[in-house]
Amino acid sequence: MTDSDRRDELNRFPLLGQLTAGKRQTHQVVLPGALLGDESRPVVSIAGANPGPVVFINAGVHGGEYPAIETAIRLGKTLDPATLSGTVVVLPVLNLPAFWKRSMFVCPIDDVNPNRVFPGDPEGSYSEQMVYALTTEFMARADYYIDLHGGDMVEGLVPFSICRSGTEEVDRKSLELAKVFGLPYVLTVDRPIQPSKGSMSFVAGVERGVPGLIAEAGGVGQLQPEAVDLLTNGILRVLNHLGMIDIDVPEVAAPTVLTNFEWLYSENAGMFYPSVAINEDIVEGQRIGHIGSLFGEQLEEIHAPLSGRILFITTSPAVLEHGLLMGIGA
Repeated sequence: MTDSDRRDELNRFPLLGQLTAGKRQTHQVVLPGALLGDESRPVVSIAGANPGPVVFINAGVHGGEYPAIETAIRLGKTLDPATLSGTVVVLPVLNLPAFWKRSMFVCPIDDVNPNRVFPGDPEGSYSEQMVYALTTEFMARADYYIDLHGGDMVEGLVPFSICRSGTEEVDRKSLELAKVFGLPYVLTVDRPIQPSKGSMSFVAGVERGVPGLIAEAGGVGQLQPEAVDLLTNGILRVLNHLGMIDIDVPEVAAPTVLTNFEWLYSENAGMFYPSVAINEDIVEGQRIGHIGSLFGEQLEEIHAPLSGRILFITTSPAVLEHGLLMGIGA
């Protein structure tokens, strides 16, 4: 790497200013966007003593996914710039309104799920402007991108990663990183999981030539140490793989690659009574739960639309009409 390349590495992010090789810096960053106001978001940059790739890591796209947020905080605090080759930039919480309000899934300012409107819109709603700023100011300026997630406050979840399927080099590298991350399952997705205005974070990354993935662990509104360890070790495996660090990390079995991710919804509002659990194998047609009314009547039976494994399940009994119940990987 030339001196010019090194300068480019340390000046990738205008919102952070000039980074200094071999130094950890904390930043209070105000994202550009007419609706975003002047609320600052904490960002940590770790510029290695030696040159190398630039990796951007964020958490808190959903404000209640606490193991992911804690992982980002831990990484920003513990990565050693003296032994790092390259630069790591960490944003622990993107969706601050949801974090402070303990709001599930959506941003409480506009009631939008930020991970369904990537790459965002500079003229759009609060969430659209927020993810547009993330995409343009951070994600698109990195060489690699990792978005940390988990089950939200009412979701039990089996740890898994998501990346885009495809034959392009950026897709191949994304799948390689997802496997290296080391969670039990890797989902390869080439279409939106839900109909929406936009797409998910990692899709916006690969469309800009940045290999990336979502990594999910933990849930049900708890700060689970084992989930933090899974996500932290996954990040360290990726940084090892990229030649940025040399740290011993526990070995794990190769993940199972799944190519289909189906989400089940209720037809009726009421109480959800699942008869299966996360990480359970099911077969097509199997009765996996039912919805009951508040008078105790059975309103509908839920049957598996395909054979597969339960990757997440809604743990709160209260569901609205067309409420999300569970996700099945196959």
